[in-house]
Amino acid sequence: MRKFKAIATGVAAVLVLVGLPVSYVGAAQSNPQGDTGATVRADGVVAAAEPKCSRLSSANADQQDIFLGTTNPKVYTGMAWQDVNCTTTTFRLKPGQRALVVSTFSAEADCNGSVPTNGQWCEARAMLNGVEGQPQGLEPDSFAFDSVAGGVYNWNAHSMQRGWEVRCANADGCQYKFAIQTKMHDSTVTGMWLDEVAADIKVTIGAPAPL
Repeated sequence: MRKFKAIATGVAAVLVLVGLPVSYVGAAQSNPQGDTGATVRADGVVAAAEPKCSRLSSANADQQDIFLGTTNPKVYTGMAWQDVNCTTTTFRLKPGQRALVVSTFSAEADCNGSVPTNGQWCEARAMLNGVEGQPQGLEPDSFAFDSVAGGVYNWNAHSMQRGWEVRCANADGCQYKFAIQTKMHDSTVTGMWLDEVAADIKVTIGAPAPL
């Protein structure tokens, strides 16, 4: 069993903006769900929809709970890791505080590929200050949030949960950045459509529980 990694200080994550292929948008115009995450203007230019993000939160002396989400769908493409819309946030710990951070991510997903029978998939991971949460889905066994099997418009609800143990060693306190990220596992994977995205981050203050 891998040990949890402790994170002490904040590191900024990089947001990668990925364009929506015209070919994918053209196919999505007949999406039976009626929401594609992008529109095509009269001049034929793809105009991405601005996400409407929601953030709900609660905090007390022992715990912070942050809920993030959006009803705006988006098609994610490319083999580089990129943040999922409306799943990034920050929280702080005081000097010397230790905490267990547990995230839960869910969405309606539709992963598509040019060869739907080749067993490829769309990946996802949860990051805290640039460190992937446990359990880590590393190659060659990377975490498949959805697979290309089933073809286009094969919507399914999917979820994942990850955890970290953190300790703030800075005299001025620590800020942590959280994000859900996704990428396509193979060049034959054309994109993953995500809708009704929701992420919940629970930060419980305290030392590790004794065995």
